[in-house]
Amino acid sequence: MLDSRVIENIDRFVEAELSCRSHSGSSVSIIRGGEVAWSKGFGYANVDEKEHAEAETVYRCASVTKPVVTVGLLQLMEKGKFSLDDEANSHLDVKIRDVQGDEPTIRDLLTHRSGMPTRVPPIYMLDEEPLTMKGYIESAARAVRPRGEAWAYCNTAYMIAGYLIELFSGKTYDKYVTEKVLQPLEMKSSTFTLTPEISGKLAQGYKRAGGPDKPLIPVSPYLLGTMPEDPAGSLYSTVLDLANFVIMNMNGGSFKGRRILKEETIEEMHRLQAPSGNSRSGMGLTWFYSIHDGHVMLSHTGGLPDFTNNVCFYPEKKAGVCWLSNLQDGSGWRPPSPTILRIVVEEKPRFSETLQTVPGNWDKICGVYGDETRQVALGMRNGFLTMNNMVLLERIDDARYIAHGPSNDGYEVTIDYGEDEQAKSISFGTTSLPRYTPEKPVIDTSLELEGTWKGEYYNSSGFHTLELNIKDETHGTVRDPQEESMVLDEFKATEGKVTGAFKYIFPKEFARWGTSDYTDVILELTAVSGQLKGVLRSRGMATRITLERTN
Repeated sequence: MLDSRVIENIDRFVEAELSCRSHSGSSVSIIRGGEVAWSKGFGYANVDEKEHAEAETVYRCASVTKPVVTVGLLQLMEKGKFSLDDEANSHLDVKIRDVQGDEPTIRDLLTHRSGMPTRVPPIYMLDEEPLTMKGYIESAARAVRPRGEAWAYCNTAYMIAGYLIELFSGKTYDKYVTEKVLQPLEMKSSTFTLTPEISGKLAQGYKRAGGPDKPLIPVSPYLLGTMPEDPAGSLYSTVLDLANFVIMNMNGGSFKGRRILKEETIEEMHRLQAPSGNSRSGMGLTWFYSIHDGHVMLSHTGGLPDFTNNVCFYPEKKAGVCWLSNLQDGSGWRPPSPTILRIVVEEKPRFSETLQTVPGNWDKICGVYGDETRQVALGMRNGFLTMNNMVLLERIDDARYIAHGPSNDGYEVTIDYGEDEQAKSISFGTTSLPRYTPEKPVIDTSLELEGTWKGEYYNSSGFHTLELNIKDETHGTVRDPQEESMVLDEFKATEGKVTGAFKYIFPKEFARWGTSDYTDVILELTAVSGQLKGVLRSRGMATRITLERTN
């Protein structure tokens, strides 16, 4: 059991977090010493019906599904069906395409380093026909970079992991994992299929177009991507059931005397497999591996159009937190479970006299890191070293800092230096960014820009072809994936540079992820070596694109 003072602190922390966000509802469980020490529901499972959230409330788990499915896959590894360093394509009857260099391995799939890009699955209503898993892999499994070159969160990799379970076991992943993982763990309110029984316990999910002042929008039941549903995010569960899964992880792969995974397998799953740069953080097998308040923390977050979740634990402390919630507001918020973990082990936030002390090498640290598609800025503000003016960095030594603030609180940040003692990269979590050096392409100002140009790009909804028609210096159109021709606003095409803006209309299966069916896109291109190269910018993100002349 937890001390009453600890429970009071957790209760106040969750209530304040949810109230200030006008959050609909959440459930939380605390694991301590191999058992559920405390659990509670907050707010409403259904706002309109005033149905309170309870510890037994069922939520869609989103990507918290991934570690559960991974355990099922690793069981089959123990049976000799594969090795982690086997090429994934050697076991598949539908291949990962456009592989650049060495073939991605199964270990690469489970560490998000396969070379495939970030992508979300389509969402179908219950009266619509989803894809098959094999059909989805056939269309989505394409590499855009060499394996191991960079970390890129990849749902498609877990579609493949689920499909491998079927190929190895002869059973669809949902049936296999239910039989071999959920049932032995006594996860009785967990399923990969929305049954009538589970439906009666399921929280109503909500989405919202912005902050607390915006109305909650109830989300109707849906199918995630395929049938059976996408193993990257299909689990329905409770914080009590997930607590059993965390207990098994912290108990060397066993639960109530039942062996789910061998001890050496669970140790491999928990080991740092792919560090971010030269940091001590990165990826285990599926688990995010972080240094949090000085402890190794394993965690996984999850988000769907109507649910956001976070499960985390300190293996050596045998302390864990499961937090599920029924709102997605589009802000990127995930339940701050790591802060509850700090409260559970009764440690105070680390603040030393170095927090508001200008580092002696501040001038070698401050600056922008990243590239044209993503950037992070370190700078001094009132004696604080900050990241993007939001997170405060506390110096441990020249190479290590601890983050403090609303996001990434308690996480370790690593700075790597070159021979000139200038900081050359920054790493935190799964991210490693080099110091930013502006790209300076040799612009071909003499290139004839008028005409039709075509190129491929990818975003979270897949791979797309963009057709650009430049009529003159101030008039141009683009043809989007739906074959609609749109006039470019604020269009300019002169001196080897092309800029303009248009609205990207999401296919309906992907528009359901948010609250709008379009997004504003800014096109920025330069003429280089007979091509138009640049980026598409939207919602604070950017995607590279290269266009070739077609006439």
